[in-house]
Order: sequence, then structure tokens, then C-alpha cells
Amino acid sequence: MDEKVVVQIITKYLRKGNMARCLRDILPSSGLSKEQREEIAETVHDVVRWRRLYEHIIEVSDLPPSAETYLKLALDGAQADASLYPFEYRYSCSSYIANILKDHAEWAGYLNETPPTTLCVNFNKSTMDNVITLLQQDNLPAERSLLPTALLTTSISKYSQVIQQRFAHVQDETSQLVSFLAASRDEFIFDFCAGSGGKSLTMASITKNTKKLHAYELNAEKRTTLKQRCDEYDAHVIVEDKPSKKKYDLVLVDAPCTGLGAARRNPEAKYIKQSGDLPQIQLSILQQAAASVKEGGMLFYAVCTVTPEETTKVIHTFLKDDRFTLTSFDDHPYKKFLLKTDSGAFSALPRGDLFFLSVLRKEQ
Repeated sequence: MDEKVVVQIITKYLRKGNMARCLRDILPSSGLSKEQREEIAETVHDVVRWRRLYEHIIEVSDLPPSAETYLKLALDGAQADASLYPFEYRYSCSSYIANILKDHAEWAGYLNETPPTTLCVNFNKSTMDNVITLLQQDNLPAERSLLPTALLTTSISKYSQVIQQRFAHVQDETSQLVSFLAASRDEFIFDFCAGSGGKSLTMASITKNTKKLHAYELNAEKRTTLKQRCDEYDAHVIVEDKPSKKKYDLVLVDAPCTGLGAARRNPEAKYIKQSGDLPQIQLSILQQAAASVKEGGMLFYAVCTVTPEETTKVIHTFLKDDRFTLTSFDDHPYKKFLLKTDSGAFSALPRGDLFFLSVLRKEQ
């Protein structure tokens, strides 16, 4: 491994933050092979994942707080002794996150694991068996997961024939679970915060284009990408250019959030000190989306986080609107992947991100 490049990336990260951008700014022009770049990215992830612990070790051991020190701690596996330290250092997170996770040590430990790369197979263009065969031709592992669309592998290149031919897209398994839960409910579905279309593509794949899917994204650039991806993946999704005035059987709100539930891939999420104005934004989006739900229809709220402010508290506040009542997933075959709460459920897929989900029915 080229330690000079690693030190360069860590130095920039310690100064500016944003691990992903630091990797993008330096690795592509490093002249290193794909395997070398992947090894460096994994090492940088380890440094960021355990940064809070390493900071504490540096402080108590009076070590220089340099990129070289962080790299040495990572290469020496300093986290092996993490159990000796208080909770926030043991799991390398902010005091705010430690307070949230203190009663869920299993989540805290899980968020420090290295996740697999998960694909969602596009049943409108291919099959699970075909995608597995193509991955094997690329010398990549292929492990069927717990959902019919989900396939576990390792880091996959954008030049892989599976990706190039749009036979699958990269998507965490719990994100796919959200799509399964939403698509199984009703026929006329509106993906209200569609982003670049991950869940819209998955719902189109799951249903093999047999349901009426509409989508909207406020950001014009992402909306353009959304339209393009739907075309490329043969996903029959009508992308709205402005909030729809139609009434839908089910409206899916996958709201912007702190992303704590995806900290395995973005460990910086463990260091946030508060949820900021996100709960107000989430509540506002949920209230806007509620206008598109027909009487007797469903409003589906999903966030990739477990902070109380963004999950249970948002739902408790929203339910002051007495037109909606909380319902459950008790009749769904995938309920075994959910941990029920008084305001929804937390996901419990053994290899997926941590999500909070809530289904609300509009009274007739």
C-alpha cells in the first residue's frame, strides 16, 4: 500500500472533513491500480470509522495528532482494545450519538462493521441467475440475500457489464426492503422524495412494471437523472416535474436525514452533534406529501437513521393531524425483518442499513 497517498488523504480529511470528497479528489489521479485504490479506501474508512477512539488514544498517550499517527493506529489495529474505553470511544461516536445508542449496543457495534456491496437486480432487463453468471465472469463473488432482488458482492466497478447493461443497480438491502413494503400495499404509488431514483427503480423491478408508479424530486438536476435512469432501466415510472395534484393509494416519503443508519459506509455520520433542522424539514415534507394521499390511502415514512428526533418524534408530531392513524406491517411476509415500536418499526435485516419506517392511513 502506498502510505504516502494514504497520509495525503488523511491529512486533507483531518483539515476539511468529507471523507468521500477527499478520496475522490486524490485517488483517481494517483496512478495506482484498482486493487491498490480499494486497499487505500478501506484504510481511510478505518481511520474515519475509529477517529473518535484514535483522538482519545492520541490525547491520553500524548502522541502527535498527525495523519501519520492516525494511519499507524489503524494499521496496528488499535480498535482491538476499544472495549477498555468509555462508550463513546469504544464505539467511536459523538457524545450525542453515544447517548442515543447506549441502550442499543448491538446497533453501535453494527455501525462499525464493513458492509458488503449490495445489488438490486433489475427484473425488467435480466434475472438473478444471469446477474450471478455475469458477476462470476468478472471474478466477483455473488451471494443471494434475504430479499428476491438482493445480491451481495464486493466493490463493483461502474464498468462491470452488470452495471453497464443496467441489469442491476447498487442499493443497500434495507432500501430494497422499503421498496418491497411500499410496493406490496397498493396499485397507484407516488415516490415523493425520489432523489436519483433508487427506490423507484426497485419498485419497478419488484412489480415488473405492473403497478402505476409516479415519482417526484425537488432538485432539478437529480430529477433529470431520475428520468434518465428510469429510461435506461426500462422502469415504467412517470416522473412529475412539479408536486402532483393527483391522489394516490400510497405516497412514499424517503426523507433527507442524518444518515446515521448508513454509518457503516459513511462513518462520519457517527460524529454529528445534533439533528439540526432536519426534523422540521422531515415534518414539512411529510405534511406536503399527505396532500397527495387519497382517503383510505397510505403515507409511508422512511429515514435511514435512528435518532429519536427524526423518527418517533416526527411521527408523534405528525399524528396531531387527526386525519391520519398509525397502522402496522403485521400482515406483511417481511415483518420478521422489523422491530416494532409505538410509532412504526426499525429495520432488522442482518446485513442492511438501519432504517426507521412508519405507515400512516388517511381516514375516509
